[in-house]
Amino acid sequence: MPTYELAVIFKSLQRPEFAQAIKRSCSYVMEQGGLIRGMENLGLKPLPYKLRNHGQRFNEGNYILIRFDGKTDIPAQLEGSFKYDTDVIKKRVFLEEKWVPPCTTGPCEFGELKNPDHEKGIWWARVRRRFVRSERRKAQKKA
Repeated sequence: MPTYELAVIFKSLQRPEFAQAIKRSCSYVMEQGGLIRGMENLGLKPLPYKLRNHGQRFNEGNYILIRFDGKTDIPAQLEGSFKYDTDVIKKRVFLEEKWVPPCTTGPCEFGELKNPDHEKGIWWARVRRRFVRSERRKAQKKA
């Protein structure tokens, strides 16, 4: 079963109502056969822009992130479950991708030049040219 992340923004609620809304959200996931792995409360934050849901406008919301394992059809089923929940402003289900360290698959190139001393050589050539020019000017001024 793949791992998913459910990002939910709840409207600004009092603590007991907020706890009930979180329990309700977790029960939606478990009703669809999901196994909850963890939950993170990101707190009450201002929304990036005004959102409308269920005929109301919202400026701030409580952000919650729920990690769970489930079948591949769970995201579509959760959309239907959250559709009529009036405490939810916005919800989104993401497929959690496993982080793969670089250079474990394929060649280890980060877009650098094949010869790292190439840029140093160009830089030193410019410095030498400037130095030579300045020495010539000094010699011309003395003469």
